[in-house]
Amino acid sequence: MKTFFLSLKTTVWTLLALVCLFFIGSSMMPTHREIFGPMNDRLLFHWIGDMASEQVWLTWWFFGALAALVLLTINTIVCSLQAIKGRWSRKDFLLRIAPQVVHMGFLFMLLAHLLGAGWGYKLSGMLAEGMMATGLPENRALYLRELRAEADASGFPRGWSAEVFLYENNQPVKIGSLGPNRPLFYKGMGIYLKSFELQPRPAALLLVAKDPGAIWALAGGILFILGSVTLLVLKWKKA
Repeated sequence: MKTFFLSLKTTVWTLLALVCLFFIGSSMMPTHREIFGPMNDRLLFHWIGDMASEQVWLTWWFFGALAALVLLTINTIVCSLQAIKGRWSRKDFLLRIAPQVVHMGFLFMLLAHLLGAGWGYKLSGMLAEGMMATGLPENRALYLRELRAEADASGFPRGWSAEVFLYENNQPVKIGSLGPNRPLFYKGMGIYLKSFELQPRPAALLLVAKDPGAIWALAGGILFILGSVTLLVLKWKKA
């Protein structure tokens, strides 16, 4: 079994299986939007429990991809541990450590997705001006004080903003102005202004999201790039 997880063939065949499964998924998702559409608006674990597990005949490729990712993760960890246990010399230190940095970056990114899927949240909805959205996670509430929209000479909107108050335990903790590319952050939670409407009364479409894996995704991306660039430079110099 250990030889199986240490084999490069395991990595290659697992990656090939992932490509095939993703190809199947890319052809099935557009034709079954009622099943796969909510993936973008809901947490992954919630979507799996509410929809994917009830439509296995359509989502089998997704569960197959998850199994392949688990296998690839174990393969990566075992190979990295085996490489670290070997003898090291100062001459080839960078050449040997660079692939392990790439592996670590990959594992951090997988961990980020796992944390976001299991312990984050993503909520969206229309909130009218002067109204408060209660019952948010972590005993929070959101009040939309004012919605402002600017129009050009033709009457088309060219900019909009929303002034919001964030409450925690019935106490105001954050006040800010939201814009199309200007969210409001508080303790890892982000509040985003997605769109607005002025009739029959001013209201904004707001997104409240928290992703505990964001910092791990950033760290993983940095490590993956550093390791890949270092390995590429060292291989190029050696050639």
